[in-house]
Amino acid sequence: MTSDFKFYRSLFVKRVPLMATIFVLCSAIGIGLALMLPSKYIADATLLVESPQIPDELAASTVRTSPTERLQIIEQRLMTRANLIDIANEFQVFDGRGRLTPDEVVKEMRDLTEIRRTASRGGATFMTISFRATSPRLSANVANEFVTLILNDDSERRQSLAEQTLEFFEESVER
Repeated sequence: MTSDFKFYRSLFVKRVPLMATIFVLCSAIGIGLALMLPSKYIADATLLVESPQIPDELAASTVRTSPTERLQIIEQRLMTRANLIDIANEFQVFDGRGRLTPDEVVKEMRDLTEIRRTASRGGATFMTISFRATSPRLSANVANEFVTLILNDDSERRQSLAEQTLEFFEESVER
């Protein structure tokens, strides 16, 4: 039994310096990479998509879109070339990177932006918009601008639908 103990003790003594060296080396590489790589900040905004507030019994809608379809439409409107270039210029997203072509700006903005849609049968429908940047203020500003564009577009659309419904009711009353 003592020979087994001596064998394992000598094996342990021989291996400890090697394991310690590997541990210290890997730790130093990890810390060096963490300090050298640029920081990335992500700002998220979550939107809830609600169904129309006018009951179908009162005024049936002539155009029905599911919440998922509405989210797809919102995403397509949001990620247009003009919107992405305007936002990049307004917030100087690529200020320190030299002169980029409009195509490069659009590609980079799409790469930095993530849109996730969450929908369940009979449940709420959500859209989460994330923007990744090198500063927390920039990521928050761009994510907030995306939300502002969505809310403004939705407000205009809802107002238009309400005006159309009002016109329908006024015509019905006149008849």
